[in-house]
Amino acid sequence: MKSSAYLTIACLLFAAVAGARAQSAPRVVDLGHPLSASDPSWEGTPAFQRTPTATIDKDGYAAARVTVDEHFGTHLDAPAHFSKTGWTVDQIPVDRLYRPGVCIDVAAKAAADADYRVTVADVRAFESVSGAVPAGAVVFVATGWDKFWADRARYMNERGGVKHFPGLSPEAVAYLANDRHVAGIGIDTPSIDYGPSTAFEAHKVSMPLNVYHIENAAGLTSLPRKGFMVVIAPLAIRGGSGGPARVFAIVP
Repeated sequence: MKSSAYLTIACLLFAAVAGARAQSAPRVVDLGHPLSASDPSWEGTPAFQRTPTATIDKDGYAAARVTVDEHFGTHLDAPAHFSKTGWTVDQIPVDRLYRPGVCIDVAAKAAADADYRVTVADVRAFESVSGAVPAGAVVFVATGWDKFWADRARYMNERGGVKHFPGLSPEAVAYLANDRHVAGIGIDTPSIDYGPSTAFEAHKVSMPLNVYHIENAAGLTSLPRKGFMVVIAPLAIRGGSGGPARVFAIVP
């Protein structure tokens, strides 16, 4: 066989191997918003500040002092947020922060009703197609509400002192926490409780069972229904009721 033929075969084999590797490489999806002083806060008052303490021009290096609320931006609610006996953010076992993920998409229902609450029927409809939610999974609820993130007034959607955005019903949370034994529940709105709630009924179901929450997530509508892993990396604040977090999905 001539050397040119060997070269052609080698090139074809290299291309095939490279293509196979590219096809098998997982896709890492960022499910959070970068922290910024302009981000919407629960009360509408500033909840984040970054003050430079050194600059490259002046000091030869850059540094800053950061002040932030525990429950600001994309963040983790530790069970201690609503439970005296629940884990603080630093007590959550690290293996519960790397988990299989599933995504229940209710964006169409949320678009039709800003006060939509995910029901047990929604979860069972998901399971009828995708199988039972695995024990220990993180369940994301995709509402598409993150598209309003840049506009605090629209994101909190407050009228007459009442906020309006989608969440989960206490019954759906009880089903996920008690029947499916999930590790966490995430949503792309300010809270897993829908906007009009003032008693935070859903929080009070999950937190005593050491189920944590991810709130103000982003990009959930881009996730598949199942078959991905989740990495959640909150600030490990000793005794904290929560903390800002980086959240990633690893999609095959």
